Amino acid sequence: DHFYPELVHDNHFITPPATPEQGYHLTDDLVDQAIGYVADHVAHLPQNPFFLYLPLGAAHAPHHAPPEYLEAVRGRYDVGWDTIRRERYERQLATGVIPPGTDLPPRNPDVPSWDSLSPDEQRVAARLQEAYAAFIEHTDAALGRLFEFLKRTDQWEDTLLILASDNGAALEGGRLGAFSRIRFFNDMDEDIDQALGAIDDIGGPLADSHYATGWAQASNTPLRWYKYHTHGGGIRDPLIVSWPGRLARPGAVLDQFHHIIDLAPTIYEATGIEPPDTFHGIKQMPMHGTSLAYTFTDPEASPSQRSQYFEMFGNRGVWADGWKAVTHHQ
Repeated sequence: DHFYPELVHDNHFITPPATPEQGYHLTDDLVDQAIGYVADHVAHLPQNPFFLYLPLGAAHAPHHAPPEYLEAVRGRYDVGWDTIRRERYERQLATGVIPPGTDLPPRNPDVPSWDSLSPDEQRVAARLQEAYAAFIEHTDAALGRLFEFLKRTDQWEDTLLILASDNGAALEGGRLGAFSRIRFFNDMDEDIDQALGAIDDIGGPLADSHYATGWAQASNTPLRWYKYHTHGGGIRDPLIVSWPGRLARPGAVLDQFHHIIDLAPTIYEATGIEPPDTFHGIKQMPMHGTSLAYTFTDPEASPSQRSQYFEMFGNRGVWADGWKAVTHHQ
């Protein structure tokens, strides 16, 4: 819950410092804490580097955003997920995010056409997606505050920034989306009349909302399926790297295959640190993954030969030499 979170500080529970009515939101709080930690570090040990790990609740459900962000996206998704998905696919082709010749797959079997929904169903589904979009844009602004702080304190130019997503978009919202995700976990369909009656609460403290599967597939454009699966819609995610003056082609879209386990080796290589073989007398496992730092200086370089295994709820996948085999279980 991003308005009433359960917070832990130094191994004890604490009360959030404010209420939603006073402007509280977990994303802002976490970014404020991050800025405070870096400020303390810069003040006391300015000669030393720092490592900051900032895992946000955004944009995991429930989708919560401040009122002004919710108002700013009103009507944006009224055209429906079929149109939005097609538009995103065309932009991806035009900007090189996906290679020429990439096809847009048909809707997943659990996604109805937007036109098949009633006007009331469309209204609820669009409003649930607005909450997600507002959540993302609020997160973007909050991260912007952190980045501006790094610039004001002369840390930005010497900071390697890695921004990653943990998985593809999720399916828990079901056919129309959900005002309360508890319905999904109890195998209950959304009550459209109930959702309509509370539509103005979507995105606020009283809602536990989630977008519909149609919006999930649009978020995963042009990939199939969702976060529970080893298809691209589950495991292919954005990775953005910033390191001023250290990247040969900043802003470029690179297509080398890499996995989340490659980030730790990348940070070790960038900082020139050799992981210890033993820690407090305990022999350590070999480092998994392969550094992707070579792409910083040679964006066209071929990735190292590897195979990679994936598993999620019994859905398995393996990638090797540009080919992937997957299973899909209900």
